Amino acid sequence: MSGIAERKEKKCLNCNATVHGRYCHVCGQENIEPREKFGHMLTHFVFDLFHFDGKFFRTMKYLLLKPGFLAREHLSGRRMDYLHPIRLYIFTSAFFFLFYFMVAPSKLDMNVDMGKNRADTANQQSGDTTLKNLRKDSTQNAFFKAEKQFSTLREYDSTQLQLPEEKRDGFIIQKFQRQNLILKEKYPSRKDLMNKVFDVFAHQFPKMLFVSLPLFAFILFLLYARKNQYYFADHVVFTLHFYSTVFILIFLAIFLNMLLHWTGLFVIYKEKDENYLDGAIGSGYLIIIIGYYWYRSLRNFYGQSRLKTIFKFVLQLLINLFVFSILFLLFFLFSFMII
Repeated sequence: MSGIAERKEKKCLNCNATVHGRYCHVCGQENIEPREKFGHMLTHFVFDLFHFDGKFFRTMKYLLLKPGFLAREHLSGRRMDYLHPIRLYIFTSAFFFLFYFMVAPSKLDMNVDMGKNRADTANQQSGDTTLKNLRKDSTQNAFFKAEKQFSTLREYDSTQLQLPEEKRDGFIIQKFQRQNLILKEKYPSRKDLMNKVFDVFAHQFPKMLFVSLPLFAFILFLLYARKNQYYFADHVVFTLHFYSTVFILIFLAIFLNMLLHWTGLFVIYKEKDENYLDGAIGSGYLIIIIGYYWYRSLRNFYGQSRLKTIFKFVLQLLINLFVFSILFLLFFLFSFMII
């Protein structure tokens, strides 16, 4: 309630329905005076702000401390006290990726540089020999073939036109070879190319997670296929809450690592001019926390025995690793093709 005076007229200004009480039962609009003073406007703003905050903090509390509870509450019809799962997912994912893209570029460049240095060292020792053997192999891939036989895109296209149609490269091979040569001309430096590919892929990552969401829910639908007990939408609600929690946990881990580093509590190891940050919260701990939260969510929401839940958790984990590997590869190739 905003605290603004209620209109004496009982006709809704929005839909013209007869109002019984302070709110219209048809459209939900509050039946208050349309001309409001600044003080009333400020009061309404404060009310709406704390009303949202109340829902937000209550949702965060149960989301993090009681795995599976919010999905169960949604299934039971108790929804007014919490943020809607879709709104929660949009808010947490937008906040997480905004934060990620603010802190990621320097780390990305560092990782590419580190990977390049290690790759260069390996090539000097043994990689050159392996590379030569691969290029001589009759089963060489399209990238080696393009790099070995052709220097420019024009040369490749000219060669393809001179070949009989049955001996030309297929549609997919031709796409990759042409893109490889285009990028070779556009980015002579391998470091610049890898930076660009990873940058484009990073911006495709939110889309990949969004695509994976119904697949994650569908796997749950198959694992918990009980007659007339769960709809597919119920599994989607569970997935939205789980994904939102993962975003929050990863954000908290990154932020805590940064905080410990800024305060000097982080230990920095230096090896060959490369910095390795080792703190209280590491990737291993984060994986354990997410894994335990995942298991507890399944146990609390679906209510099966510990043994059945562990079995289905492991099975879902393996299936999702396979599905995410395919999605990762597809989106990485897509990122390569759209540069």
